[in-house]
Amino acid sequence: MSQRVWTPPSGLPVAQILAPLIKQSKGTISCIVNRLCSSWLKVNSRHSRKARINSFDVLGDALEKAYTKLKTHAKAHDDLDSSIQLSQLPNHVKFLTILSNPPTPATLKDAESIIQKIENPEHGKPTLTWKDILSEEPFEGQHWEGVYGLPPGSTVEGWERRSDGSSPSLSPWDSESDLDGSHSSSELSTVPETPPPAPVRLQNTGAPNTRGTTDPLNAYRHRQDVEELQARQYWRPDWRADVNLDKPFDIGDASSLAPSFHRALASRAALNIDGPGKENYRNEEDIVREVLIGLQGRRNMMFAWVHSGAHAFSFVLSPTAPRLLHLTAGAQTSIVSSFASLATTLAHLRKFTAAIFAMASSSSTAPSDTISQPAYIARSHRRSTRTLEAFADALDVELRAFDAWCAGREEAICRAHAGVHSGPLVVSLLSLEKGIRDAFGDTFPVLLALVRTVVQKAQRATEPLVEVWTLPDLPPRASPSSVTALLLDALLSAVQERVSMGDAVTARALARVFGATAEPAWAMMHRWMRDGMPVRDSPAALAQHAATSGLVPDEFFVEDNEVLMLDPDFWSDGFTLRDWRTGEEEGERGPTSVPVFLVHVAELVLSTGKATGLLRALGISSLFDGSGEEGQGSTLEQPWLSKWRSFRSLLEHPSSRSEDHGETVVDVVSPEAAIASAESLSQVVYDELLPYAEQAHEALTRVLIDDCDLWAHLNAIEDLYLMRRGDAMSHFVDILFTRMDTRQPWNDFHFMNSAFRDVVTLNSGPARWIDASLVRFSFPARAPSQERNITQTVRALDGLLIEYAVPFPLTYIFGPRTMRVYSSIFTLVLQVRRAKSVLERILVRGGLVGGGKKMDAEMKVFYAVRGRLSWFVNTLLNFITTNVIHTQILKFHEAFRGAKSLDEMIRLQNEHLDKLEGRCLLQRNTAALHRAIMSILDMSLHYTDCFVSFAGDTTHDISRASLHVASRRSRHRSRRLRRQRRDVIGFAQAPSLLHPSDDSASESDEDEEGLDEASLAGRSGREPSFFSTTTASFAEDGFMERLDKMSSELDALVRFVRRGVESLAAGTGEAAPAFGMFAFALEDWDR
Repeated sequence: MSQRVWTPPSGLPVAQILAPLIKQSKGTISCIVNRLCSSWLKVNSRHSRKARINSFDVLGDALEKAYTKLKTHAKAHDDLDSSIQLSQLPNHVKFLTILSNPPTPATLKDAESIIQKIENPEHGKPTLTWKDILSEEPFEGQHWEGVYGLPPGSTVEGWERRSDGSSPSLSPWDSESDLDGSHSSSELSTVPETPPPAPVRLQNTGAPNTRGTTDPLNAYRHRQDVEELQARQYWRPDWRADVNLDKPFDIGDASSLAPSFHRALASRAALNIDGPGKENYRNEEDIVREVLIGLQGRRNMMFAWVHSGAHAFSFVLSPTAPRLLHLTAGAQTSIVSSFASLATTLAHLRKFTAAIFAMASSSSTAPSDTISQPAYIARSHRRSTRTLEAFADALDVELRAFDAWCAGREEAICRAHAGVHSGPLVVSLLSLEKGIRDAFGDTFPVLLALVRTVVQKAQRATEPLVEVWTLPDLPPRASPSSVTALLLDALLSAVQERVSMGDAVTARALARVFGATAEPAWAMMHRWMRDGMPVRDSPAALAQHAATSGLVPDEFFVEDNEVLMLDPDFWSDGFTLRDWRTGEEEGERGPTSVPVFLVHVAELVLSTGKATGLLRALGISSLFDGSGEEGQGSTLEQPWLSKWRSFRSLLEHPSSRSEDHGETVVDVVSPEAAIASAESLSQVVYDELLPYAEQAHEALTRVLIDDCDLWAHLNAIEDLYLMRRGDAMSHFVDILFTRMDTRQPWNDFHFMNSAFRDVVTLNSGPARWIDASLVRFSFPARAPSQERNITQTVRALDGLLIEYAVPFPLTYIFGPRTMRVYSSIFTLVLQVRRAKSVLERILVRGGLVGGGKKMDAEMKVFYAVRGRLSWFVNTLLNFITTNVIHTQILKFHEAFRGAKSLDEMIRLQNEHLDKLEGRCLLQRNTAALHRAIMSILDMSLHYTDCFVSFAGDTTHDISRASLHVASRRSRHRSRRLRRQRRDVIGFAQAPSLLHPSDDSASESDEDEEGLDEASLAGRSGREPSFFSTTTASFAEDGFMERLDKMSSELDALVRFVRRGVESLAAGTGEAAPAFGMFAFALEDWDR
């Protein structure tokens, strides 16, 4: 024993070391221990000092204390209760030697533990000793009644005299060996079932008691029971069925089929088949038990796992599988193979769930320092998603239900064997197969096929992956949200397919799995709508959301783009729905990150979470203070979304809203009926979430209107940009135009803003219509080569920007795009009013005084051109202000008052801007018409320059003698007129522009044909506008020639605009009626 237990480092066995000690000490433990202690004293002391020198004080103390304890035990000479036995002595020596070895961290730890136990011993429960047993009264107690054949209530007297004087030794030396005498198996097989009664004398007889004979074979009666049990252990290799395999085939005896068939095949030498005696037959109930055990994934006799080959990673029929007497080998193989296929399916699912659970457990035990790391690094430690873990848990529930069902069938077989089973029981392979099909259907094959499909799409593999349990170890090729959407969509599709096929059993099981798998996504929707979007504008907000897990999970269909909350684009771009593209081919679109049944509610969930987060950021507690809803009379305080139901409860009891009264009605249907189609499930989810969304949006809308003065700022913006405040804006525009006419810098930043503030101050009534401190005019700086003269073209006003500083959170409604579009409309109206202003300053009054008929004809031409320009400009301005701005504002206000959410307000505002921009011809599809209008407005400015060059003043009064016909012989001219005409023109004998009507009409048609839509669109390579001609160019032609050309170009431009507007009016869009009115007004051009 000592050689098996331990061999010292010197290589000598312990027996050789202990032999002289035992011989010298006469075999007593104390002497042996004393001699061992004396021989190990010097060694132990040296090792103790060595440990202290090496600063291992704990080890040195442990060595000394262990030596002291060993010496104390050795002094207890004949203590029967001592725990030190000769057989355990090598272990004590080994312990001392191991302590003397070079210490390791484990050694030091053990040394500290030993010192602790020695210094602070544990006082455990006292053990039962022989001394305690002998001190008690013998044969007392109920457990002694009736033994040795005594009647109840009597005891054995004189038990101390019946002893033969040879009591068993109480010394621990005798515990090293077993009984010397042992009985053979043949003797044990003859053990009587009941022991013979012991001849005893009762207490009242007084006769001397004779010694009863005891048979030691009674002590081994349990071995006979064991052998009887072993005889029924059919799984033992040497077990044989109690049946005659050599009997001939009998059609009335099914058990003769397999041996006879096998015997017939063995008779053919070519087949090289042994006889039926070599086969291993079992009863069918035993085979069914083995199949049940194999289906539960435990060791069995029927199935064998294959790791390679064509059937790798699958169960096949074991080569040593036992046979059935009533089935041929082929029939049994066919039946058992179906069970092997099912066992393979179950094994793959078990491996998959175990792999997901292992990955989840490893992710949950990530290092604690990841809390201080960035979010994307912290999330990288979690490679599996909660939805995938929920799916694995749902699979595990179904697998455990299957295992419980198999265990119940096995229990029924065992109870039937014992004869305690109630009712008839049919045990066969075919009945087992039918029972599995009735209880579980095709649940597990469908689930395995679903898992393989999801893994294939997630990994972008060309073929399904057999080893699905390797998914956690594979590199991720799809985002977690995409995997979640793929899994939920696949489950929903499988349920719907089984429902359509009428497979209620499989559909019910798949519905349970789908409901459990969708719970994490449903919980994430709950947390998003309850807590709102995370805010990261301050470190405190970031720390709070990190502590409460406020970051948006990667598997959630809402994506955090990390935009600051004060950014105007935060509401539209801060949090959006995720989308996933495969990236393999350009333009190829992969599966979306939103499950199919959540597509119709994803925007609702997104907007509700953003509304809740904005209310929390604004510090509004009206939604979260727990007060009851108005109109319901509720006085109980309940937290926000406290009545949120689980997804499983939603499927079992979906709620629907009554169309007549708007009330919520709860329907009781089965889960598989609720998810029979994606549309019905989406409707169920939408009806459940809509009340919460309406409550959140209503609270936010009330805050925007009441606390943020939404309508006041909207009216101020419209009065400013759309010039609805006529008196104040007309005053401001006149100041700008005066600055332009005096050729002073009109676009100076300080001038525009100070002028606007002065106008607001002068025109402010009892209630100020706008806060001038919120308005800022600006004009972009341009290079000198790109500067445009405001006296020559209205395009010089392009780029004027007006900014209105709306308070937060109205910046989400009136963002930068809103200001740009409003500024472009303001610029267009300003350009039209600029052209109108310069035309209205030209006055032609009085009669001809010394001018002659020729002068009279020339002034008529000026008057006619001015009238046509003024008519078009006034018609355009009336269309923009009345049919576009005023009409659209009325419609917008009506729709805006009915908005129920911030998203709807933003949508209405953007649609309003698009309509204004489109009707004002400021979009790309109407760029050619816009350029034509700008050319007409530029023509108004050039007409004014032409008139000033001709008349010397914008106001031409022919009743005074200040205007004379210029000629080369004319010497009486004023200095001002000479200075104006020195570098301009000389038109002493300019021909008249009054041509015959036929020639004029033909030239007008030619000019109209030359100015087609292609040239206006910029396709001809030249700008189709009149503003490119400067005043100096009049030196080439006379005034009348230029007026004639201006008139023909004006006619062509107006006709082009009319044709374009008529084409827009002929459309089917919403703007067609407005353009129809403009086209109808332009029809008066030819009258």
